[in-house]
Amino acid sequence: MLDDAIEAFNRGDYFDAAEMFETAVRDGEADVKEIADALNRIAAALHLRFERGGRQATINLLSQAMISLEAMRPDRGGIDIERLYAEIAAYTDEVRESPRDEQGGIKHRARIFVERRRAPKIARSR
Repeated sequence: MLDDAIEAFNRGDYFDAAEMFETAVRDGEADVKEIADALNRIAAALHLRFERGGRQATINLLSQAMISLEAMRPDRGGIDIERLYAEIAAYTDEVRESPRDEQGGIKHRARIFVERRRAPKIARSR
């Protein structure tokens, strides 16, 4: 289940990934629940940003996920947490720098297009 969720996440299917991570939190073993919960927040944040243009809620969810990931460094459950944490931190800074009142228009769509290309990926630890 976690592998399928990671695959969906890395494809950019954040809504589906969030659903699968949520199922892993509910039905998974204890060692999977903590990482799945943090990954669920990240997937939900990216879905919110790319599909609804959310800014502050995205920042809040990513910040909460980073707090959880902090304790899991450098890796957990076969996931390179150190890399993911760095990518989330950089992406969160990028979202923070975006205009607060930009809700639509060509500039907003262009920003979201570029952000989607820079979105964090979940890498397996080596």
